[in-house]
Parts: sequence; C-alpha cells; structure tokens
Amino acid sequence: MSYHTRLLAPVVTLLSSTALAQPANIEEILVIGVQDTHTVRTDDTMVAPADTAELLKKMPGANINKNGELTGIAQYRGMFGDRVNVSINGAHVSSGGPNAMDAPLHYAPVALIESLSISRGIVPVSAGQETIGGHVHAETYSGDFGNSTEWQLAGRTYLGGQSVNNGSVGSALLSLTNRNHILRAFLMKERGDDSEFHDGRITPSNYDRDRWDAGYSYQRGNHEFSFDFARNNTLDSGTAALPMDINSLDSELLRSRYQWSNLDYTFTAEYSLNDIRHWMSNYHLRRPPLNAQGNPDLARFRNTYTSSDNSGLVLKLEKDVDNGLWRAGVDSHFSEHLALILNPNAAAFFTDNFKDIERNVIGAFIEREMSLSSNTGLEIGVRYNRVTSDSGAVDVNLNPANLSAGMPFQMNNMAHTLAAQFNAKDLSQSDGNTDWFARFSIDTSYDVTWYVGAARKSRSPSYQERYLWMPASSAGGLADGKIYMGDPDLKPEVAHEMEVGFDMNRGRFTFYPRAFYKEVTDFIQGVPSTNALANSLAQMLANAGMGSANPLQFANVDASYYGFDMESSYELSERLTLRSVLSIVRGQREDIRDDLYRISPDNMILSLDYTKNNWTASLESMTYADQKRVSNTNLEAKTDGYTIVNLTGRINVSPDMELGMGVNNLLDKEYEDHLAAYNRAWNPDVAIGARLPGLGRSVYARMMWYF
Repeated sequence: MSYHTRLLAPVVTLLSSTALAQPANIEEILVIGVQDTHTVRTDDTMVAPADTAELLKKMPGANINKNGELTGIAQYRGMFGDRVNVSINGAHVSSGGPNAMDAPLHYAPVALIESLSISRGIVPVSAGQETIGGHVHAETYSGDFGNSTEWQLAGRTYLGGQSVNNGSVGSALLSLTNRNHILRAFLMKERGDDSEFHDGRITPSNYDRDRWDAGYSYQRGNHEFSFDFARNNTLDSGTAALPMDINSLDSELLRSRYQWSNLDYTFTAEYSLNDIRHWMSNYHLRRPPLNAQGNPDLARFRNTYTSSDNSGLVLKLEKDVDNGLWRAGVDSHFSEHLALILNPNAAAFFTDNFKDIERNVIGAFIEREMSLSSNTGLEIGVRYNRVTSDSGAVDVNLNPANLSAGMPFQMNNMAHTLAAQFNAKDLSQSDGNTDWFARFSIDTSYDVTWYVGAARKSRSPSYQERYLWMPASSAGGLADGKIYMGDPDLKPEVAHEMEVGFDMNRGRFTFYPRAFYKEVTDFIQGVPSTNALANSLAQMLANAGMGSANPLQFANVDASYYGFDMESSYELSERLTLRSVLSIVRGQREDIRDDLYRISPDNMILSLDYTKNNWTASLESMTYADQKRVSNTNLEAKTDGYTIVNLTGRINVSPDMELGMGVNNLLDKEYEDHLAAYNRAWNPDVAIGARLPGLGRSVYARMMWYF
C-alpha cells in the first residue's frame, strides 16, 4: 500500500463506520491554549496503558520511545531523551538509572496526573533549562480549596483494568479542605502480566508499582504555600528492550512551592528534592545467561545498583505592564549519579559503570510578552545556563578468580588500562550556554492568527555521553543493541530553529498547522569507535557472550530536523465532531549521508466523536507510514506502515460517577511500532534482536467516583 493510500485509509474507515460510534478512542483530547500548548486532561480521556508517556502519541509532533510498559521516553519532533525537558509539578526529575528505565514520566502515573501538556514548537526560555528538544509538563491532582471555614472531605477513586496483560490499577485521592487549608493523601497500586501481541507474549513486560503521596497547601491573602512528599516503589518490571530488568526502584520525591501575588507582581519560589535507589538484573525476570551445555552460566550473571540524587530551585518574578508582562528568574538543578555492576556469584567482581558523577546546571532568564498593536504581538527572551560536570576515578575487576592467564585475565588487563586512561583525563567540565527565542504573531482577521518564531537552544552532554569509559549499553535508553563509549571533551549541542504556522478558528472548524526547521551544530551521536583497545575488549566480551562487538563512541557531528505537524477539528453536527492530528518529521546527519536513529514515522490520527446527554463515544484510527529513512550507523531496521482502529465510550451514571470502556486495536492488527526497540531477552515468540511487536487487541475499562 502506498503512503498516500495509507493516510487515506482511516478516512474511509471512519466515514464508513459512523454508525458504530459507541465507545471511542483510547483517549479523548481536550485542547487548551492551542497557540503554544497542547494539553490532555485525564478526567476527559480514556486511558488504557500504565505509562503516562503513551498520551504523547495523541499530540501533534510528539511520540514515545517505548523500552518497557513503564519505560517510555518522550519524543518531540524527532528529538528524545535528555533533549526533551520533562517537568512534574514544575520540578525536573533525573532518571535513577543510566538507561532511563525510570524515564521522568515514570514518576507521574496515569492514575495520579490531572493533565499532561507539551509546548508546541519553540519553547519560551522560562519553561526550563535545556529545552533544545521541547518541553513536556505533567500536573498531578492536588485538591481544591473550599469556600468557607468549614472543613469538608473530598476525593476521587480511580479503578481500571485491561485485558492485553491482565493489568489493573486502583487509586484513591483524599483531601480535607476549607478556605485556607488542604490536607491530601494519595494511594495507588498497579500491576500487569506480560503483554500479548498477535502471535504470543512479550517477555518480560510485566510490571508492579506502588505509590503514596501526602501533601498540604495553605492560602491567605496574597500568599499561597504547598508542600508534597511522595514515595514511588516500582517492583519487578520487565524491560525486554534493555539488557536488564527492574528489580526495584525506591524513590522519594519532595516538592514545595510558595507564591505571592498582587495586582502587578507575582513571585514564585519552588524547591524539589528527589532520592532514587535502583536495582536491576539480567536473570530474575528473563531467562538467565546459559553456557554451551544449556546450564546457567554463573559468570555472566549481572545485577546493577544505581542511585540518583537531584535537587532543584526556581525563583521567578512576573510583572504586569500596560501592554503585556515581564518575566525573569533564576533556576538550578543539581544531580549526582552512581552505577555499580556486580555478579551475585562472584563477590570480587565489580565494574564502576559510573562513579560519583556530578552534573549541575545554574541558569538565569528574562522574558517579555507584549502587544505591539491591536493585532500584533511579540514574545522574546534570553537565558544563560552554566553547566558543570565531573566524575570520580573508576575501577574494575573482571577477573574475580584472580587467574593469571586466559580470557578473564586479558579482559581485566584491558579494562584496567581503559580505566587508567579515563582517570588520567581532565574529567571536570564546564560550559556556558546561551539560549534565546522570539515569536511574532499577527491577527490578519478572517479568524486567522499567523505565527513566526526563531530560537537558539543548547544542551550540554549527558553524564552517559561524557563519562561512559568502558564499552557498555548504558546509553540513556537508546536501546539499539549497540554498545557505546563516552568522551569527556564533547562540546554542547547548539540548535538554531525556525517555525511558522497559524491558528484558524472559524465557528465549527479549527485548524492549527506548524512547519519547522532545526539545524544542530555539534549534535551528539554515536560514531564507529577508533579506540583500538576498547574495540578489542568489546570483541572479547562479545565472544564471551557479553555485549556486542564494534562499539560506537559519542562524538559531535552536524544534524538537522524539519517537518510539519497540525491538529484540527470540524463539528459535523451538534453531536458529531471529526478531529485529526498529523505529524511529519525528518532527521538527518549533515556531515555524512545518513538518517538519525529512532525518528517517528509520518503518522495521522482521525477520530469521530459522538456526544449525547450524559454519554460520549469515539471511533479512532491511528495510521503510521512506512519508515524507510533509518540510521545505518545504528543498524536500524526499516518498518512497514499500518493502521489500527480503537473504540471508547464513557457514561456519567450520576453527577459524581463515570464509567468508561474501550477497545484498543479493535481488529487485532499485527504490526511493528518503529519506536519500539529490539528484543534483548530470550523469548520463544520474539527472536533476540528482532523489533518488539505492537500489542494485540485489548479491552479495557475504568471507573471514577468523586465525593
């Protein structure tokens, strides 16, 4: 099927299936502030997956790199990972592990969040420190102040389940409120078995997560203060796309906020603290490594302990003026990381994957929003970030038996030499990065407002890109099956981007298209390693059944991104609405002829919504084109296009209770999601090295009760 035919197929499916409009798509979208933000509110959205990042698939330009059922990495216009700034209630969370098993949205479960938003296009400098690839923000439920001094008990109960993995989730939010105070508590439990696809199961893909929160808010006069503490415990959870699975993720998250405001000024202070402890292994959920006789190879058993301690502070002042506002502030994010690889069968074995890593960012910004005339507006801003990083001295013992000859002895000598070379380098790095943005708008009447924007955005290397000293796959969740080496001397990435688009609101028809181009200097990409010692060690490890040969080394290259995305809706009648989202992006190297890795294929969502009295229903199609533009450097496999159809429906059985039900992949379509990674765990249904398949038909339901 051709690409154009593939995009037209869902139109035919929807228009010919209007009579089937009972339940609806997996999630309905409520668009708020469409000029520069796209928001999904979970109260108005049917949600099946456990991973909040799945909601990004519904947003123009956004998607998810899926490495596990709780391990989704945000992608926006082709960029992903650390390039996309993700915040939760204003706080930035650094992953606890070097492969992003707990990507930031892991700490914003679907059953807890109130909304998930993306900044469409060029991101204001006030949104975050390093937003070269965009900005995603999650807000959790916090309760509402009452209208009197009398105390009132309120809350929300959320129950859900899905058939594709026998998954279930239950949560309860309780709040005790009056005019000045909110006391709140939240409890959640969710679990799921291995997920099913057309011809089998993805193993391991089970998950188990507990969460509890407690918080307090106070307001009086011009002052408002809040304090929240959360404990997120993720237990056994599979990540078949990565070399290990989650054994435990014990996380403590603290956030406090103070705001003072009057007619002209608003001052905000926010502080966050996150403490994450993470264990993983390659044997407790997946089949352990085997020797030539088919018995467990105890020498290749691995478990890894990682930790991440990070804190952040934001001070921001806004001033209203006659034709707009001024916004200025300072912010900081301090993080420390450690990763230690062990063998449970050999106490002397260890590898300092990362040792005493520090990465700190201190920034300052100033921003202006103004009306130039009755029909024109301008937003401008500038930011400066000071980024410093450092690593402790590393060590290794790959020869726990202390053999004086043989492969373990040779590998250990090579690893010791690499460690010595790394320790001898100047590991302390500092960068001074300047960002700016400008966005001009003009109302040309006819219900159309045009936008044009430009920006310079930067990002310093991640700690994995700088300090991965030995060939390993700890590469921030790239999940390409390759192993990598870092480089402490990497330069920061610098992107110059432009965007043009318009907003059209004509009665029953809305249309919000954007076209963009981004050129990135010193883009950080893995290139074939020229380190002879590292290459030899990688080959020996591969021969011993550990890792792969031919490592890549992070290096600065040149790259570019360009594309188009849009969202639109049309009210066919008082009860019927047709909605669409289209996303097209290209990412390519400019120094050589190659495409960038893991770029989302062209995709379109069409949804037909029906509303009547106290119930709604939707029929949705999601179409992905063939992806033939793949990275040869990363040995990326091509994928065929596909269309899946989803149904959902919701009914308000009372003013305080809603029941919903849906079916994902109604036709049980067999397909490959290009942004799913490659299988790393033995599975009779999926070959090692094969792309993980898309999930099969799933019936799901939820109940929400407010009191």
